[in-house]
Amino acid sequence: MAVRTLLFHVQTADGSTPIKCSWTIATAQPPASGSAFVSVNVLLDWDPSPVSGPKPAHGPPARGVIDDGGDPTFASYNFLADCCSMVAAGGGYQHRALKFILPVRDGYVNKGDFLERRLVDDPRVDQVKSFCQPRQYLRCLNAEQMEWSGLAQIISHAAGGILLRDRSLARSIPALVDLDSELANRLPYPWMSERPIAKATVGLVDIRERMATEPMLYAARSLGIELVILGEPGHWLEGPSYAHLRSQFLQMDTKADEELPSRIIEALSKWNGRIDGLTSNMDWMTYPVSMAAAFLGLPCENLQALDVCRDNYKQRMASGDAAVQVHKGEDPGVVLDGLLDFPLVVKPSVGINSEGVSKVFDQDELATAVDRVFQSDYEHVPKSRAVNVEEYCAGPEIDVNFVLVDGEMLFVETADDFPKAADNDEGSNPTVFKESAMVYPSGLPPGEIEAVQSSLRQTLHRIGLRNGIYHVEARVENSSMEYRRNVDGCVDLESKADTDRPTVEPKAVLIEINPRLPGSMVKAAVLRTYGVDSDALSLLLAIGDKQRAVVLSQPFRAGPQYWSSALFISTDKGGKLVSGDMVQELRQRRPDLASHVADSSHFYKRGEVVPEPTADSLPAVAWVLVVGREGRRHLLDLAERVRGEVRFEIE
Repeated sequence: MAVRTLLFHVQTADGSTPIKCSWTIATAQPPASGSAFVSVNVLLDWDPSPVSGPKPAHGPPARGVIDDGGDPTFASYNFLADCCSMVAAGGGYQHRALKFILPVRDGYVNKGDFLERRLVDDPRVDQVKSFCQPRQYLRCLNAEQMEWSGLAQIISHAAGGILLRDRSLARSIPALVDLDSELANRLPYPWMSERPIAKATVGLVDIRERMATEPMLYAARSLGIELVILGEPGHWLEGPSYAHLRSQFLQMDTKADEELPSRIIEALSKWNGRIDGLTSNMDWMTYPVSMAAAFLGLPCENLQALDVCRDNYKQRMASGDAAVQVHKGEDPGVVLDGLLDFPLVVKPSVGINSEGVSKVFDQDELATAVDRVFQSDYEHVPKSRAVNVEEYCAGPEIDVNFVLVDGEMLFVETADDFPKAADNDEGSNPTVFKESAMVYPSGLPPGEIEAVQSSLRQTLHRIGLRNGIYHVEARVENSSMEYRRNVDGCVDLESKADTDRPTVEPKAVLIEINPRLPGSMVKAAVLRTYGVDSDALSLLLAIGDKQRAVVLSQPFRAGPQYWSSALFISTDKGGKLVSGDMVQELRQRRPDLASHVADSSHFYKRGEVVPEPTADSLPAVAWVLVVGREGRRHLLDLAERVRGEVRFEIE
């Protein structure tokens, strides 16, 4: 389509600045591609030539008012006006390129922030702005309307706008063309629904801190889902500061006991509103919340399957991997009676966060570890009545995140869970299984990844899990890879020597199945690396909206956009944390590394007490997500530099 030109006048402190606006309709992505969008390319250029006579009708584009016959309330006008103001202000902004995204069919928006989420960390992009609301009806323009309408009328139908980073006019045109191809990669799914999307309300039973829950609140807003929070009095979401992120707060006792499902039902009975689903973002909450959902006739996973997931011993029996269960008062040496070979792993049958998990090498260490689990009062582990004992598998550890709908695998990704202190048999805590780092995507051979994913998926099906997000941890037995330190000091997966290569097929050895969202750092890594919003999927499955869950579970068409490493920043001592925002301090001190730090969060604030390391626990003070586009080895080098540069003080 031909290029059309407008001349805007932007009012600045120095008077009126002319801005040349050249725009054209880009080739539409065909509906068969799934993404189904058409884009409008806009070039803004500061025009220093003097203007004589009356000003053109198209100006000035003050924020919210563009004199082009359109409705000034549309966010698209404000976005264009802001970009014109950037150009008028100068300072390196004299040339800017924009792209507006429009639908090619009428429909309802599946997710209000789909454009921002799917374009996250795209190096071509400076700003992304969605103009639509979740569940909003958008009408497309036909070819004749696109031909004869003015710019303002056309962009009033846009779902969002993109401001490119490149400020060179010569490079802007190829950059806009290149972005069209990238949009086809990042938007491979139908981002609009042909059918109206019903309004829904989800009850969220929440006991988590702000950093863990806040992403789910914003995901709910992006889906047009209202949240009713059920929590203890004094919960951070109860007050007015966060009232805009929830529709109601219901006080209740969230203590982990057999009466919890009844208290959830009772709390909801005192509220007059409609509830379409129930969910939680805490491991041990999954089963009682699902029990309440089943009683209320709301969508939920099979309760018998969830009951299996509460017990590590039952999981091992379902997977076919060997394990022995030791009950309180029993002699572990007598119970094992040579059934398993050292080294062994001891863990509570019910627990999370690797609390109480340790590696033992002989009968004395076994007895000590079992007794420690029974005697200790862990933060996230109920008073243990049984302990699991398993053979230690020295193969590479992996984390696999599955999304299943009606038993069909919609999304799966595998990350490498890097060696822990217990794997290295070195350092001050040689028995601890606390995570150190996870790298996305896995460096294992594709054949091994497919084999272990298939094996773990079969285990999920045997248990009866069909609808949900499952964070599964496992080891790869008989892998062709092993962790080694290279000459540069970098630890990574390397191929085994020919003499050490196994002659049997690789096999997944289950560690545990978590029928819930992955942790905050994993959610961030999956969202940024693959474009999949786990919080949004969890909410959709809670209300049984499988149609949108199927659509939004699709990753980038070309695969992960970069390599990423989620680092735990651990400490070998406890005490009061003196430091403030250690990651922000790193960004300011090392701007060369700052561009590779995509996300982060702290487990402790300044002044809070960090616990001392123990025989089965190694505290972390923060996590950092490091990303890189120049290869896995380059990423690992960046990650170690970031880890080494994070500075904090504990006294």
